[in-house]
Amino acid sequence: MRTIFLLFVILVLASCSGSAVSKKLASADSLVITFNAANTDSVLKTVTTTEKKAIKKLTQFLAGKESEQFKCGYDGNMTFYSNGQLLLPLVFKYTEKDCRHFLFDMDNKVMSTKMSNEAADFLQNLLEGKGVN
Repeated sequence: MRTIFLLFVILVLASCSGSAVSKKLASADSLVITFNAANTDSVLKTVTTTEKKAIKKLTQFLAGKESEQFKCGYDGNMTFYSNGQLLLPLVFKYTEKDCRHFLFDMDNKVMSTKMSNEAADFLQNLLEGKGVN
């Protein structure tokens, strides 16, 4: 019985960061994604959307499992807004499979969450102009 209780507590704690991100971004109505050239801060492309489906999908990607805070650089950043007010800025890395993650500040705590292959593919499609399917 104790083991079941401990597993339950671990699951609840693990889901807290995801739900905090989801709650914070629930009112997001626009998103700006900036893609950088490899290993630089030079901007390759900027994608802006007010499409709720895309914003929700990216919000769900952020709610992944916590990961280490990698030191392998970043491929770009995202900025979520609600009625023109900044909700959450973050940076991301998706081009190196072993280093895929999102990094952001949640309630004065730096958080890093693992990026799924689906999220990496989604971002690559956006960079290539393939849309938000």
